[in-house]
Amino acid sequence: MHPDTKHDVQVVPMLQTARYDGLSETEECSTQVALMMAESPERILQAATTETRQKKREWRPSPMQWSLTLMIGDGLLILASLASLLVLAPAFNLTFHILWNEPGTWSLKLIWSCIVLLSWSIAVNITRAQDLQYASNRFKSPFRALCTLMLMVIFWIVFTYPFIGDRFLPSIALLLLFLLVAIPCLGAWRIALAELMRLPRFRIRAVIIGSTVAGETIAREYRISRRPDMNLLGYISEGAEENIQKEGLPVLGGRNTLRNLIHNGMIDRIIMATDYKAEPALFQDAIEATQLGVSLVPMPVAYESIGGKIPVEHIGDQWYLSLPVEVLVSPLYLCWRKVMDLAFGLLGTLFLLLVFPILALLIILDSAGPVIYKQERLGRNGQKFFMYKFRSMNINAENAGKALWSKKGDKRITKAGRFLRVTHLDELPQVLNILRGEMSLIGPRPEREVFVTMLEKNIPFYRCRLMVKPGLTGWAQVKYPYGGTNEGTSAKLQYDLYYIKHQSFTLDIWIILKTVAEVLFCRGI
Repeated sequence: MHPDTKHDVQVVPMLQTARYDGLSETEECSTQVALMMAESPERILQAATTETRQKKREWRPSPMQWSLTLMIGDGLLILASLASLLVLAPAFNLTFHILWNEPGTWSLKLIWSCIVLLSWSIAVNITRAQDLQYASNRFKSPFRALCTLMLMVIFWIVFTYPFIGDRFLPSIALLLLFLLVAIPCLGAWRIALAELMRLPRFRIRAVIIGSTVAGETIAREYRISRRPDMNLLGYISEGAEENIQKEGLPVLGGRNTLRNLIHNGMIDRIIMATDYKAEPALFQDAIEATQLGVSLVPMPVAYESIGGKIPVEHIGDQWYLSLPVEVLVSPLYLCWRKVMDLAFGLLGTLFLLLVFPILALLIILDSAGPVIYKQERLGRNGQKFFMYKFRSMNINAENAGKALWSKKGDKRITKAGRFLRVTHLDELPQVLNILRGEMSLIGPRPEREVFVTMLEKNIPFYRCRLMVKPGLTGWAQVKYPYGGTNEGTSAKLQYDLYYIKHQSFTLDIWIILKTVAEVLFCRGI
Protein backbone atom coordinates (compact mmCIF):
# COMPACT_ATOMS: atom_id res chain seq x y z
CA MET A 1 0.00 0.00 0.00
CA HIS A 2 1.25 3.48 -0.80
CA PRO A 3 2.43 5.35 2.30
CA ASP A 4 -0.02 8.18 1.60
CA THR A 5 -3.02 5.84 1.47
CA LYS A 6 -4.04 6.81 5.00
CA HIS A 7 -4.93 10.24 3.69
CA ASP A 8 -7.26 8.88 1.02
CA VAL A 9 -10.04 8.45 3.59
CA GLN A 10 -10.37 12.22 3.45
CA VAL A 11 -9.35 13.01 -0.11
CA VAL A 12 -10.70 10.23 -2.23
CA PRO A 13 -12.25 7.57 -1.42
CA MET A 14 -12.78 6.68 -5.08
CA LEU A 15 -14.97 3.63 -4.69
CA GLN A 16 -17.20 5.53 -2.30
CA THR A 17 -17.57 8.38 -4.76
CA ALA A 18 -18.38 6.17 -7.70
CA ARG A 19 -21.11 4.34 -5.76
CA TYR A 20 -22.94 7.56 -4.79
CA ASP A 21 -24.07 6.16 -1.46
CA GLY A 22 -21.04 7.27 0.59
CA LEU A 23 -19.36 5.53 3.51
CA SER A 24 -20.13 6.59 7.03
CA GLU A 25 -17.50 4.60 8.94
CA THR A 26 -13.79 5.34 8.74
CA GLU A 27 -12.86 1.64 8.96
CA GLU A 28 -15.04 0.77 5.99
CA CYS A 29 -13.51 3.63 3.98
CA SER A 30 -10.00 2.40 4.72
CA THR A 31 -10.90 -1.15 3.70
CA GLN A 32 -12.39 -0.06 0.39
CA VAL A 33 -9.45 2.19 -0.37
CA ALA A 34 -7.11 -0.73 0.29
CA LEU A 35 -9.13 -2.87 -2.12
CA MET A 36 -8.96 -0.06 -4.64
CA MET A 37 -5.17 -0.12 -4.58
CA ALA A 38 -5.23 -3.79 -5.51
CA GLU A 39 -7.44 -3.21 -8.56
CA SER A 40 -6.62 -1.54 -11.85
CA PRO A 41 -8.40 1.73 -12.63
CA GLU A 42 -10.16 0.11 -15.59
CA ARG A 43 -11.70 -2.68 -13.53
CA ILE A 44 -12.78 -0.25 -10.82
CA LEU A 45 -14.36 2.05 -13.38
CA GLN A 46 -16.21 -0.81 -15.09
CA ALA A 47 -17.52 -2.15 -11.78
CA ALA A 48 -18.62 1.28 -10.63
CA THR A 49 -20.29 2.03 -13.96
CA THR A 50 -22.17 -1.29 -13.95
CA GLU A 51 -23.40 -0.74 -10.42
CA THR A 52 -24.44 2.82 -11.26
CA ARG A 53 -26.53 1.63 -14.19
CA GLN A 54 -28.14 -1.18 -12.18
CA LYS A 55 -29.32 0.90 -9.23
CA LYS A 56 -31.31 4.06 -9.17
CA ARG A 57 -29.21 7.12 -8.68
CA GLU A 58 -29.71 8.70 -5.29
CA TRP A 59 -30.68 12.33 -5.18
CA ARG A 60 -27.92 14.89 -4.57
CA PRO A 61 -28.69 18.61 -4.33
CA SER A 62 -27.29 20.84 -7.04
CA PRO A 63 -25.43 24.08 -6.18
CA MET A 64 -28.57 26.03 -7.12
CA GLN A 65 -30.66 23.94 -4.72
CA TRP A 66 -28.14 24.47 -1.94
CA SER A 67 -28.23 28.23 -2.59
CA LEU A 68 -32.02 28.30 -2.48
CA THR A 69 -32.05 26.25 0.72
CA LEU A 70 -29.58 28.64 2.32
CA MET A 71 -31.43 31.75 1.20
CA ILE A 72 -34.87 30.48 2.26
CA GLY A 73 -33.57 29.15 5.58
CA ASP A 74 -31.89 32.45 6.43
CA GLY A 75 -34.98 34.44 5.50
CA LEU A 76 -37.34 32.25 7.51
CA LEU A 77 -35.10 32.40 10.58
CA ILE A 78 -34.85 36.19 10.37
CA LEU A 79 -38.64 36.47 10.16
CA ALA A 80 -39.06 33.91 12.97
CA SER A 81 -36.68 35.94 15.15
CA LEU A 82 -38.71 39.05 14.40
CA ALA A 83 -41.92 37.20 15.28
CA SER A 84 -40.34 36.10 18.57
CA LEU A 85 -39.42 39.71 19.19
CA LEU A 86 -43.07 40.72 18.81
CA VAL A 87 -43.95 38.22 21.53
CA LEU A 88 -41.06 39.10 23.87
CA ALA A 89 -41.17 42.89 23.49
CA PRO A 90 -44.23 43.45 25.76
CA ALA A 91 -42.57 41.43 28.51
CA PHE A 92 -39.72 43.98 28.54
CA ASN A 93 -42.10 46.95 28.23
CA LEU A 94 -40.87 47.62 24.71
CA THR A 95 -43.18 48.61 21.87
CA PHE A 96 -42.82 49.26 18.16
CA HIS A 97 -43.36 52.86 17.19
CA ILE A 98 -43.12 54.78 13.93
CA LEU A 99 -44.03 58.46 13.45
CA TRP A 100 -46.55 57.83 10.74
CA ASN A 101 -50.31 58.36 10.77
CA GLU A 102 -51.12 55.63 13.26
CA PRO A 103 -50.85 52.61 10.96
CA GLY A 104 -52.74 49.53 12.01
CA THR A 105 -51.07 46.81 14.04
CA TRP A 106 -50.59 44.46 11.10
CA SER A 107 -49.48 47.27 8.82
CA LEU A 108 -46.84 48.26 11.37
CA LYS A 109 -45.60 44.68 11.66
CA LEU A 110 -45.45 44.40 7.88
CA ILE A 111 -43.45 47.62 7.66
CA TRP A 112 -40.93 46.40 10.23
CA SER A 113 -40.64 43.01 8.46
CA CYS A 114 -39.94 44.66 5.11
CA ILE A 115 -37.29 46.90 6.69
CA VAL A 116 -35.66 43.86 8.30
CA LEU A 117 -35.53 41.87 5.04
CA LEU A 118 -34.26 44.88 3.10
CA SER A 119 -31.50 45.46 5.65
CA TRP A 120 -30.57 41.76 5.60
CA SER A 121 -30.44 41.69 1.79
CA ILE A 122 -28.07 44.65 1.63
CA ALA A 123 -25.85 43.27 4.40
CA VAL A 124 -25.66 39.75 2.96
CA ASN A 125 -24.52 41.11 -0.40
CA ILE A 126 -21.70 42.99 1.32
CA THR A 127 -20.49 40.05 3.44
CA ARG A 128 -21.17 37.39 0.76
CA ALA A 129 -22.52 35.23 3.57
CA GLN A 130 -24.62 33.16 1.16
CA ASP A 131 -21.75 32.10 -1.10
CA LEU A 132 -21.54 28.31 -1.01
CA GLN A 133 -17.76 28.33 -0.54
CA TYR A 134 -18.33 29.96 2.86
CA ALA A 135 -21.65 28.29 3.68
CA SER A 136 -20.02 24.84 3.61
CA ASN A 137 -17.52 25.80 6.33
CA ARG A 138 -18.80 25.35 9.88
CA PHE A 139 -16.62 28.22 11.15
CA LYS A 140 -16.80 30.74 8.32
CA SER A 141 -20.52 30.27 7.72
CA PRO A 142 -21.78 31.31 11.20
CA PHE A 143 -19.06 33.95 11.41
CA ARG A 144 -20.20 35.60 8.18
CA ALA A 145 -23.82 35.28 9.29
CA LEU A 146 -22.92 37.07 12.53
CA CYS A 147 -21.18 39.86 10.60
CA THR A 148 -24.25 40.11 8.38
CA LEU A 149 -26.51 40.48 11.41
CA MET A 150 -24.34 43.30 12.75
CA LEU A 151 -24.44 45.12 9.44
CA MET A 152 -28.16 44.49 9.15
CA VAL A 153 -28.76 46.16 12.51
CA ILE A 154 -26.77 49.20 11.36
CA PHE A 155 -28.86 49.49 8.18
CA TRP A 156 -32.01 48.89 10.22
CA ILE A 157 -31.14 51.87 12.43
CA VAL A 158 -30.38 54.04 9.40
CA PHE A 159 -33.67 53.18 7.68
CA THR A 160 -35.87 53.64 10.77
CA TYR A 161 -34.16 56.57 12.50
CA PRO A 162 -36.13 59.31 10.63
CA PHE A 163 -39.42 57.71 11.77
CA ILE A 164 -38.81 56.79 15.43
CA GLY A 165 -38.54 60.31 16.83
CA ASP A 166 -37.66 60.45 20.51
CA ARG A 167 -37.95 56.67 20.92
CA PHE A 168 -34.40 55.97 19.75
CA LEU A 169 -33.20 54.25 22.94
CA PRO A 170 -36.21 51.89 23.16
CA SER A 171 -35.62 51.02 19.51
CA ILE A 172 -31.98 50.17 20.27
CA ALA A 173 -33.19 47.93 23.08
CA LEU A 174 -35.50 46.19 20.60
CA LEU A 175 -32.58 45.60 18.24
CA LEU A 176 -30.45 44.13 21.01
CA LEU A 177 -33.31 41.83 21.96
CA PHE A 178 -33.60 40.83 18.30
CA LEU A 179 -29.88 39.96 18.18
CA LEU A 180 -30.23 37.96 21.39
CA VAL A 181 -32.81 35.78 19.63
CA ALA A 182 -31.38 35.74 16.11
CA ILE A 183 -27.67 35.02 16.78
CA PRO A 184 -28.03 31.54 18.38
CA CYS A 185 -30.77 30.49 15.95
CA LEU A 186 -28.93 31.59 12.82
CA GLY A 187 -25.62 30.24 14.11
CA ALA A 188 -27.07 26.80 14.86
CA TRP A 189 -28.76 26.70 11.43
CA ARG A 190 -25.54 27.65 9.63
CA ILE A 191 -23.46 25.04 11.46
CA ALA A 192 -26.04 22.31 10.81
CA LEU A 193 -26.23 23.15 7.11
CA ALA A 194 -22.42 23.24 6.79
CA GLU A 195 -22.16 19.79 8.39
CA LEU A 196 -24.85 18.49 6.04
CA MET A 197 -23.11 19.87 2.96
CA ARG A 198 -19.85 18.18 3.95
CA LEU A 199 -21.31 14.70 4.36
CA PRO A 200 -19.47 12.28 2.02
CA ARG A 201 -22.65 11.68 0.04
CA PHE A 202 -23.12 15.39 -0.69
CA ARG A 203 -19.52 16.36 -1.38
CA ILE A 204 -18.56 17.44 -4.87
CA ARG A 205 -16.82 14.67 -6.83
CA ALA A 206 -13.88 15.83 -8.91
CA VAL A 207 -10.95 14.74 -11.05
CA ILE A 208 -7.75 16.58 -11.90
CA ILE A 209 -6.79 16.81 -15.56
CA GLY A 210 -3.03 16.62 -15.77
CA SER A 211 -0.70 14.56 -13.58
CA THR A 212 1.64 17.54 -13.54
CA VAL A 213 3.39 19.39 -10.76
CA ALA A 214 0.41 21.78 -10.66
CA GLY A 215 -1.95 18.80 -10.37
CA GLU A 216 0.07 17.32 -7.54
CA THR A 217 0.11 20.70 -5.80
CA ILE A 218 -3.69 21.00 -5.74
CA ALA A 219 -3.99 17.36 -4.62
CA ARG A 220 -1.59 18.06 -1.76
CA GLU A 221 -3.63 21.05 -0.65
CA TYR A 222 -6.82 18.98 -0.50
CA ARG A 223 -5.03 16.13 1.24
CA ILE A 224 -3.76 18.31 4.07
CA SER A 225 -6.98 20.30 4.44
CA ARG A 226 -8.66 19.67 7.76
CA ARG A 227 -12.19 19.51 6.41
CA PRO A 228 -12.22 18.76 2.67
CA ASP A 229 -15.34 19.84 0.82
CA MET A 230 -14.93 17.49 -2.14
CA ASN A 231 -13.90 13.94 -3.01
CA LEU A 232 -11.01 13.73 -5.46
CA LEU A 233 -11.04 10.56 -7.54
CA GLY A 234 -7.63 10.94 -9.17
CA TYR A 235 -5.80 12.26 -12.22
CA ILE A 236 -6.81 12.10 -15.86
CA SER A 237 -3.82 12.26 -18.22
CA GLU A 238 -3.02 10.85 -21.64
CA GLY A 239 0.26 8.97 -21.79
CA ALA A 240 0.78 8.92 -18.02
CA GLU A 241 1.51 5.58 -16.42
CA GLU A 242 -1.68 4.21 -14.91
CA ASN A 243 -2.15 2.55 -11.54
CA ILE A 244 0.47 4.75 -9.87
CA GLN A 245 0.06 7.11 -6.94
CA LYS A 246 0.85 10.81 -6.82
CA GLU A 247 0.09 12.67 -3.59
CA GLY A 248 -2.20 9.82 -2.53
CA LEU A 249 -4.29 9.87 -5.74
CA PRO A 250 -4.21 7.32 -8.58
CA VAL A 251 -3.78 8.06 -12.27
CA LEU A 252 -7.13 6.78 -13.61
CA GLY A 253 -6.49 6.91 -17.33
CA GLY A 254 -6.92 9.17 -20.31
CA ARG A 255 -9.64 10.44 -22.59
CA ASN A 256 -11.85 7.32 -22.56
CA THR A 257 -11.82 7.27 -18.76
CA LEU A 258 -12.85 10.92 -18.59
CA ARG A 259 -15.71 10.37 -21.04
CA ASN A 260 -16.99 7.38 -19.05
CA LEU A 261 -16.90 9.38 -15.82
CA ILE A 262 -18.77 12.27 -17.43
CA HIS A 263 -21.48 10.32 -19.24
CA ASN A 264 -22.18 8.09 -16.23
CA GLY A 265 -22.62 11.12 -13.97
CA MET A 266 -19.74 10.12 -11.69
CA ILE A 267 -18.09 13.55 -11.41
CA ASP A 268 -19.36 17.06 -10.67
CA ARG A 269 -16.20 19.08 -11.22
CA ILE A 270 -13.06 19.02 -13.34
CA ILE A 271 -9.94 20.80 -12.09
CA MET A 272 -7.77 21.84 -15.03
CA ALA A 273 -4.09 21.53 -14.05
CA THR A 274 -2.69 21.58 -17.59
CA ASP A 275 -2.96 23.86 -20.60
CA TYR A 276 -4.54 23.41 -24.00
CA LYS A 277 -1.26 22.84 -25.83
CA ALA A 278 -0.22 19.97 -23.57
CA GLU A 279 -3.42 17.88 -23.90
CA PRO A 280 -5.83 19.51 -26.40
CA ALA A 281 -8.14 16.46 -26.68
CA LEU A 282 -8.69 16.28 -22.91
CA PHE A 283 -9.16 20.03 -22.77
CA GLN A 284 -11.88 19.85 -25.43
CA ASP A 285 -13.66 17.01 -23.62
CA ALA A 286 -13.62 19.07 -20.41
CA ILE A 287 -15.20 22.01 -22.25
CA GLU A 288 -17.93 19.75 -23.63
CA ALA A 289 -18.58 18.37 -20.13
CA THR A 290 -19.79 21.79 -19.01
CA GLN A 291 -22.85 21.27 -21.25
CA LEU A 292 -23.77 18.28 -19.08
CA GLY A 293 -23.61 20.28 -15.84
CA VAL A 294 -20.02 19.49 -14.88
CA SER A 295 -18.18 22.59 -13.62
CA LEU A 296 -14.72 23.36 -15.01
CA VAL A 297 -12.32 25.12 -12.62
CA PRO A 298 -8.73 26.26 -13.34
CA MET A 299 -6.12 25.02 -10.90
CA PRO A 300 -5.34 28.51 -9.45
CA VAL A 301 -9.03 29.09 -8.64
CA ALA A 302 -9.35 25.73 -6.88
CA TYR A 303 -6.11 26.37 -5.02
CA GLU A 304 -7.37 29.75 -3.78
CA SER A 305 -10.63 28.23 -2.59
CA ILE A 306 -9.10 25.46 -0.49
CA GLY A 307 -5.91 27.12 0.73
CA GLY A 308 -6.76 30.80 1.01
CA LYS A 309 -3.66 31.69 -1.00
CA ILE A 310 -2.54 32.28 -4.59
CA PRO A 311 -0.21 29.74 -6.26
CA VAL A 312 2.34 32.19 -7.65
CA GLU A 313 4.48 29.38 -9.08
CA HIS A 314 1.63 27.82 -11.06
CA ILE A 315 -0.21 30.84 -12.47
CA GLY A 316 1.31 30.72 -15.96
CA ASP A 317 -0.73 32.45 -18.64
CA GLN A 318 -3.58 33.07 -16.18
CA TRP A 319 -1.57 35.68 -14.26
CA TYR A 320 -3.99 38.52 -15.07
CA LEU A 321 -6.99 36.64 -13.62
CA SER A 322 -5.10 35.22 -10.65
CA LEU A 323 -3.11 38.21 -9.44
CA PRO A 324 -4.50 41.40 -7.88
CA VAL A 325 -3.28 43.54 -10.78
CA GLU A 326 -5.94 46.15 -9.96
CA VAL A 327 -7.12 46.78 -6.42
CA LEU A 328 -10.75 47.83 -6.74
CA VAL A 329 -12.69 48.16 -3.50
CA SER A 330 -16.02 49.74 -2.72
CA PRO A 331 -16.26 53.22 -1.12
CA LEU A 332 -18.08 51.61 1.83
CA TYR A 333 -15.12 49.30 2.43
CA LEU A 334 -12.68 52.21 2.18
CA CYS A 335 -14.70 54.02 4.87
CA TRP A 336 -14.57 50.91 7.03
CA ARG A 337 -10.78 50.69 6.65
CA LYS A 338 -10.31 54.36 7.51
CA VAL A 339 -12.52 54.15 10.59
CA MET A 340 -10.83 50.92 11.69
CA ASP A 341 -7.32 52.40 11.33
CA LEU A 342 -8.26 55.63 13.10
CA ALA A 343 -10.01 53.86 15.99
CA PHE A 344 -7.22 51.34 16.49
CA GLY A 345 -4.55 54.04 16.13
CA LEU A 346 -6.11 56.18 18.88
CA LEU A 347 -6.82 53.27 21.24
CA GLY A 348 -3.40 51.78 20.54
CA THR A 349 -1.66 55.07 21.28
CA LEU A 350 -3.51 55.34 24.59
CA PHE A 351 -2.43 51.79 25.50
CA LEU A 352 1.15 52.58 24.40
CA LEU A 353 1.29 55.57 26.76
CA LEU A 354 0.08 53.39 29.64
CA VAL A 355 2.57 50.52 29.18
CA PHE A 356 5.53 52.55 27.87
CA PRO A 357 7.12 53.29 31.31
CA ILE A 358 7.04 49.61 32.31
CA LEU A 359 8.33 48.24 28.99
CA ALA A 360 10.97 50.97 28.69
CA LEU A 361 12.33 50.13 32.15
CA LEU A 362 12.37 46.43 31.26
CA ILE A 363 14.37 47.08 28.08
CA ILE A 364 16.84 49.48 29.72
CA LEU A 365 17.59 47.10 32.61
CA ASP A 366 18.11 44.16 30.25
CA SER A 367 20.56 45.68 27.74
CA ALA A 368 22.14 48.92 26.64
CA GLY A 369 20.63 50.86 23.79
CA PRO A 370 17.58 52.90 22.82
CA VAL A 371 14.10 51.85 23.89
CA ILE A 372 12.46 52.56 20.54
CA TYR A 373 14.11 51.16 17.43
CA LYS A 374 13.32 52.58 14.02
CA GLN A 375 14.10 50.99 10.68
CA GLU A 376 13.46 52.07 7.11
CA ARG A 377 10.82 50.01 5.33
CA LEU A 378 8.95 50.16 2.03
CA GLY A 379 5.28 51.16 2.13
CA ARG A 380 2.58 51.45 -0.48
CA ASN A 381 3.93 51.87 -4.03
CA GLY A 382 7.47 51.52 -2.68
CA GLN A 383 7.45 54.72 -0.62
CA LYS A 384 10.02 54.68 2.17
CA PHE A 385 9.13 55.33 5.80
CA PHE A 386 10.56 54.61 9.24
CA MET A 387 8.78 51.84 11.12
CA TYR A 388 8.93 51.95 14.93
CA LYS A 389 9.34 49.01 17.29
CA PHE A 390 10.41 48.37 20.84
CA ARG A 391 14.02 47.22 20.61
CA SER A 392 14.21 43.46 21.04
CA MET A 393 17.79 42.79 19.88
CA ASN A 394 21.26 43.75 21.01
CA ILE A 395 22.40 47.13 19.74
CA ASN A 396 25.13 45.52 17.57
CA ALA A 397 22.80 42.98 15.94
CA GLU A 398 24.03 43.98 12.47
CA ASN A 399 27.48 45.30 13.29
CA ALA A 400 28.87 44.16 9.94
CA GLY A 401 26.34 46.38 8.17
CA LYS A 402 24.74 43.40 6.42
CA ALA A 403 20.98 42.90 6.66
CA LEU A 404 20.13 39.56 8.25
CA TRP A 405 16.92 37.57 8.58
CA SER A 406 15.49 37.16 12.03
CA LYS A 407 14.74 33.56 12.91
CA LYS A 408 13.53 31.38 15.76
CA GLY A 409 16.11 31.03 18.50
CA ASP A 410 18.03 34.04 17.21
CA LYS A 411 20.88 34.71 19.65
CA ARG A 412 20.72 38.43 18.91
CA ILE A 413 17.38 38.68 20.72
CA THR A 414 17.61 39.87 24.32
CA LYS A 415 15.75 38.32 27.24
CA ALA A 416 13.36 41.24 27.39
CA GLY A 417 13.10 41.15 23.61
CA ARG A 418 12.06 37.51 23.69
CA PHE A 419 9.17 38.41 25.99
CA LEU A 420 8.21 41.34 23.76
CA ARG A 421 8.22 39.17 20.64
CA VAL A 422 6.27 36.31 22.19
CA THR A 423 3.55 38.72 23.29
CA HIS A 424 3.88 40.85 20.10
CA LEU A 425 4.31 43.94 22.28
CA ASP A 426 7.44 44.87 20.31
CA GLU A 427 5.12 45.88 17.42
CA LEU A 428 3.02 48.24 19.57
CA PRO A 429 4.83 51.51 18.60
CA GLN A 430 3.63 50.95 15.03
CA VAL A 431 0.30 52.45 16.08
CA LEU A 432 2.13 55.74 15.46
CA ASN A 433 2.78 54.64 11.87
CA ILE A 434 -0.94 53.88 11.54
CA LEU A 435 -1.94 57.33 12.79
CA ARG A 436 0.51 58.92 10.37
CA GLY A 437 -1.08 57.01 7.47
CA GLU A 438 2.11 55.07 6.63
CA MET A 439 0.62 51.74 7.71
CA SER A 440 -2.79 50.15 8.17
CA LEU A 441 -4.03 47.77 10.84
CA ILE A 442 -4.28 44.93 8.30
CA GLY A 443 -2.04 44.32 5.31
CA PRO A 444 1.24 42.68 4.25
CA ARG A 445 4.07 43.24 6.72
CA PRO A 446 6.44 46.03 5.60
CA GLU A 447 9.82 44.82 4.41
CA ARG A 448 13.26 46.38 4.08
CA GLU A 449 14.32 47.60 0.65
CA VAL A 450 17.40 45.35 0.55
CA PHE A 451 15.22 42.27 1.12
CA VAL A 452 12.61 43.40 -1.43
CA THR A 453 15.33 43.86 -4.07
CA MET A 454 16.74 40.42 -3.31
CA LEU A 455 13.41 38.60 -3.11
CA GLU A 456 11.84 40.03 -6.27
CA LYS A 457 14.69 38.46 -8.27
CA ASN A 458 13.84 34.97 -7.04
CA ILE A 459 10.13 35.06 -6.19
CA PRO A 460 7.62 35.86 -8.99
CA PHE A 461 5.31 38.82 -8.39
CA TYR A 462 6.87 39.67 -5.01
CA ARG A 463 6.59 43.40 -5.62
CA CYS A 464 2.80 43.07 -6.03
CA ARG A 465 2.51 43.18 -2.23
CA LEU A 466 3.45 46.87 -2.38
CA MET A 467 0.10 47.68 -4.02
CA VAL A 468 -1.52 48.35 -0.63
CA LYS A 469 -0.44 49.85 2.67
CA PRO A 470 1.58 47.49 4.88
CA GLY A 471 -0.17 46.30 8.02
CA LEU A 472 0.44 45.69 11.69
CA THR A 473 -1.06 42.24 11.18
CA GLY A 474 -2.23 40.37 8.11
CA TRP A 475 -3.58 37.22 6.49
CA ALA A 476 -0.06 35.77 6.12
CA GLN A 477 0.76 36.43 9.78
CA VAL A 478 -2.24 34.47 11.08
CA LYS A 479 -2.04 31.66 8.51
CA TYR A 480 1.67 30.89 8.33
CA PRO A 481 4.38 30.64 11.02
CA TYR A 482 7.27 33.07 11.03
CA GLY A 483 9.31 32.62 7.85
CA GLY A 484 12.75 34.23 7.61
CA THR A 485 13.86 32.28 4.53
CA ASN A 486 13.14 32.46 0.82
CA GLU A 487 10.82 29.45 1.11
CA GLY A 488 8.90 30.92 4.04
CA THR A 489 8.71 34.33 2.37
CA SER A 490 7.37 32.76 -0.84
CA ALA A 491 4.69 30.92 1.13
CA LYS A 492 3.66 34.11 2.96
CA LEU A 493 3.54 36.01 -0.34
CA GLN A 494 0.78 33.66 -1.52
CA TYR A 495 -1.33 34.66 1.49
CA ASP A 496 -0.52 38.36 1.07
CA LEU A 497 -1.62 38.34 -2.57
CA TYR A 498 -4.81 36.49 -1.62
CA TYR A 499 -5.64 39.19 0.91
CA ILE A 500 -4.95 42.01 -1.55
CA LYS A 501 -7.23 40.33 -4.09
CA HIS A 502 -10.04 39.38 -1.68
CA GLN A 503 -9.86 42.10 0.99
CA SER A 504 -13.27 42.61 2.57
CA PHE A 505 -15.06 43.53 5.78
CA THR A 506 -15.51 39.91 6.88
CA LEU A 507 -11.93 38.90 6.03
CA ASP A 508 -10.66 41.85 8.09
CA ILE A 509 -12.78 40.82 11.09
CA TRP A 510 -11.58 37.22 10.73
CA ILE A 511 -7.93 38.37 10.72
CA ILE A 512 -8.49 40.54 13.78
CA LEU A 513 -10.03 37.64 15.71
CA LYS A 514 -7.19 35.28 14.75
CA THR A 515 -4.64 37.97 15.68
CA VAL A 516 -6.22 38.31 19.12
CA ALA A 517 -5.88 34.54 19.53
CA GLU A 518 -2.21 34.74 18.47
CA VAL A 519 -1.52 37.40 21.08
CA LEU A 520 -3.46 35.69 23.88
CA PHE A 521 -1.70 32.35 23.30
CA CYS A 522 1.71 34.04 22.88
CA ARG A 523 2.52 32.50 19.51
CA GLY A 524 5.17 35.04 18.56
CA ILE A 525 8.86 34.23 18.21
